[in-house]
Amino acid sequence: MQVQASSLTSNLNGLVMLSSSNGWAVGDGGTTLHFDGSSWSLIPSGTSLDLLGVSFGPSSSLNPNAGFAVGGTGGNPIALYRSEVTWSSAVAGLTSPQAQRLASVFANSAIDAWAVDSVSGAFWHWSGTVGLGGGWTLVSSAAAGLNSVWMVSVSEGWAVGVGGVIYHYAAGGWTLYTTVGTTLNSVSMLNANEGWAVGDQGAIYHYSAGSWNGPVSPAATSQDLRSVFMLNQAEGWAVGASGTVLHFSGGVWTGLPPNLLTTNQNLNAVYFSGQTGWAVGDLGTIISVGLQSTQGVPAAGLQSVYLSSSTDGWIVGCSTGGCGSGSGEPVVLHWDGTSFTRGTVSGPAGDLYSVYMTSPSDGWAVGGVGGNPLILHYTGGSWVQVPTPVSGVILRSVFMVDASDGWAVGSMGTILRYSGGSWGAVSSPTTNTLRGVYLLGSTDGWAVGDGGQLLRYSNGQWVGIGSPTGAQLNSVFLYDSSHGWAVGAGGTILHYDGTLWVNVAQSVSTDLNSVFQTSPQQAWVVGDSATILQWSGFIWNSITPSYPLTGNPDLNSVFMVSPSYGLIVGAPLAPGGQGTILQLPQTNPIPEVGAIQLLLAVLLVLTLIVISKYARKPTLQSTEGGTLYHVPL
Repeated sequence: MQVQASSLTSNLNGLVMLSSSNGWAVGDGGTTLHFDGSSWSLIPSGTSLDLLGVSFGPSSSLNPNAGFAVGGTGGNPIALYRSEVTWSSAVAGLTSPQAQRLASVFANSAIDAWAVDSVSGAFWHWSGTVGLGGGWTLVSSAAAGLNSVWMVSVSEGWAVGVGGVIYHYAAGGWTLYTTVGTTLNSVSMLNANEGWAVGDQGAIYHYSAGSWNGPVSPAATSQDLRSVFMLNQAEGWAVGASGTVLHFSGGVWTGLPPNLLTTNQNLNAVYFSGQTGWAVGDLGTIISVGLQSTQGVPAAGLQSVYLSSSTDGWIVGCSTGGCGSGSGEPVVLHWDGTSFTRGTVSGPAGDLYSVYMTSPSDGWAVGGVGGNPLILHYTGGSWVQVPTPVSGVILRSVFMVDASDGWAVGSMGTILRYSGGSWGAVSSPTTNTLRGVYLLGSTDGWAVGDGGQLLRYSNGQWVGIGSPTGAQLNSVFLYDSSHGWAVGAGGTILHYDGTLWVNVAQSVSTDLNSVFQTSPQQAWVVGDSATILQWSGFIWNSITPSYPLTGNPDLNSVFMVSPSYGLIVGAPLAPGGQGTILQLPQTNPIPEVGAIQLLLAVLLVLTLIVISKYARKPTLQSTEGGTLYHVPL
């Protein structure tokens, strides 16, 4: 998920879900994001100060038209109030040095709220109506900075903070209840008799029968925990540093297995509405969290996407250790129309460059690292490595004619065919690396590659065809026997009319990595530096979203299931961030699971989800370069 330019790499710090289709996230630089059930959108807040906490009332009686957000930067505190239509300043009464950085807020109602300061340890109480005499009053100060506050009722509450201080509000005042020694970052109370607090080094404490007990042993993690939310006595979630996600069930806290962790970014807040949950974190990270799995977009370069429908598809990419590293974990993501889930892989940490599904339950992905080719078969709900008939090569593209017939191509002119239930090597007329392959049927196809290489499959064999370019070709797509496109390095675009490939005049110099045609009048191309082009039937137009993508990530693959729906995937928007995922034709970043302007990177889909209308810029030339500017979720 992702947002506007400033929030693409902004840390998200606070979160509240009013319902499964209504939520708010706040973050650095005054970032405020609203979730409408399908995507996260950036909403002006009126401040550039960091926002750390947000509350719209007790979880049992949330008010979508009355919320508070608090924070501060450099000793300057900020408090905002959200009415039905806008965010407005609510700083009346806040004075330094007691008000410097408000870390958490809990609203009992539109006229009653509490906030705590992480620097001064001050307890601030809001009373009255915003703009009509309401304001903050300093009630008292703790012995250390406070990180979280939770009210059980208007007359009872808890706050936790630095050094493990735990304060209790009762009889009209805050008093030190106990100190546990380890800094606590979040508290969540189920009722007056039970609650949980989490903190640094995986510390988890449980409140029951009038006392705080812990830390829970054995610890589920050694990572710092930033936020905890309890759905009920038997169900809860906690999140923290390095993408840590803990689930409380059956009386035990357990960490999610590695294949379900969707980010390595710090997660700073988690919140549920019913069984619908979200977590937000550094670099605009937004992931969906639920009983089945977490969903989102990993910090990896995404290379290929295939959609069986708008609600079913797969994305593959370089391993989480980085392209060419051979370390980390393989990256395969399943898209269900709402969010992403990491797929289960039985295979090495190789890079995956291409994916093709013959059905929602059967498909193939190819790649490799260090001269070790990799082929994965999706069957039985998981991805399993299968033997390759060659070695010393990397596979770059796979295309399946049907479940029993397919092709894969790669370095050194490698051509493989799937037939009879296994992959076998086929004679190739070139030693150039082949980077794209496309079949119109079992007897007619094309492959493209380095040096402008064009190969035609006909009469049972592959033969070289004269090429109008010497540029590296990265992708080829045939709509039918008389409409085709190939794209490549330096903005190269070739058109096929059924007889000849012609080099189309170009006005972009960025490398183009993928092409997809939905009709003779519509096609899409994506490339480096966030380049997105659309074919109108006459000219190529650039697509530029309303908010710029920080970092201009390289876009590696585009896939359309119809003229009105598709996804684009690519590199992270910023180092260490989620891979980029954009939705077409609106070019929305997707939640990640990466997030904010595209439905991800953001979507974010990430997954890195902010929906922004794209703008097409006609040009007097035959093609025009375009960059899609993104924002994280």
